[in-house]
Amino acid sequence: MNVTENGCKTITRAAGSDGKPETVAAATENECKPKTAGAAEIACKTKMAAASGERSQTKKAALNPVAALALCALLWSFGGLVIKLIKWDALAIAGIRSLLGMLTVTIAFRRPPKLFIRQSDKNSLQGQKARPKKIDWRATTNLLLGAFFYAATMLLFVPATKMTTAANAILLQYTNPIYIIIFGPLLAGEKSDWIDITAVAGILAGMVLLLWGDLGGGQMAGNILALLSGVTYGGTTIFLRRAKNTRPSDSLNLSCLLSFLFAIPFIAKAGLPQSAMSYPALLCLGVFQIGMPAVLLSIGIEKVPALSSVIITMIEPMMNPVWVALFAGEVPSASSVFGGLVILACIVAHVALKRAAAVRKMRG
Repeated sequence: MNVTENGCKTITRAAGSDGKPETVAAATENECKPKTAGAAEIACKTKMAAASGERSQTKKAALNPVAALALCALLWSFGGLVIKLIKWDALAIAGIRSLLGMLTVTIAFRRPPKLFIRQSDKNSLQGQKARPKKIDWRATTNLLLGAFFYAATMLLFVPATKMTTAANAILLQYTNPIYIIIFGPLLAGEKSDWIDITAVAGILAGMVLLLWGDLGGGQMAGNILALLSGVTYGGTTIFLRRAKNTRPSDSLNLSCLLSFLFAIPFIAKAGLPQSAMSYPALLCLGVFQIGMPAVLLSIGIEKVPALSSVIITMIEPMMNPVWVALFAGEVPSASSVFGGLVILACIVAHVALKRAAAVRKMRG
């Protein structure tokens, strides 16, 4: 515990999932005793408000961020199987599932999609009359770019899954760690260490083993779309991390709106799905494969660095063959089983090593 110059106490807690110790304000009215009035008193009140806000956020986000990302990936993993069941235009599917996803996120957070973010108004702390809040252009840029990249990811992945094999689509999309390693230090200020890079290399090797029997074939156009979705997915993760101090859920909600608006002409042209199975499948995609994962992703991405979050969500390609085996009767090969075990081992080892490194850093 440390005491600041203004007399406000701060507590350094154990390392979180991002591998960094967290310092929170623990000020109370009795503990905040500024030596001088005016600015010191305002600073102390600000720290008290921050401490109160953090405690309330902790109560709301009781779910562990690593567990949130793992559950998010588990729900995502149903996508390839369900998309194949819907006999409809690919972009129409992407649009309707995005609309349902947006409604789910809006209900969960009680916040409609936003086009900009305003600055916090601190005038009330100074007893001044509240003025209209100005737009925070940096936060708004992160909001819009995060929304754009995730909307592009959703719009690219569905046609890719239709046009090439599900194995090709998921493998090429999960090349996104490469872009995070390259651009993450520049755009998100997060450097990768040997634990991250080793885990990514092991997971990519495991994915090749996992999908070896299904790789190849498919249309080249589908493979290119899947590869582009890997680029946009990497951009999504980076800009959601840049928005970690605001609300990443706003980017995810806006992305669903953008995806739906883009797909409206394709929905109108496609007409209604002819298969009765398509309707419950679309509902499942929208609510459980886009909406709820967006809620879980927004919880996890606030605390877990970009590359680590992607490594945890590698559960998605690992679980794809499991759902195919259970619901389509395709028994995975020995290489698929071994590849899945390699991916799982790399994910567990990465989480354990990062946490151990954080503890050593804190003690040092």
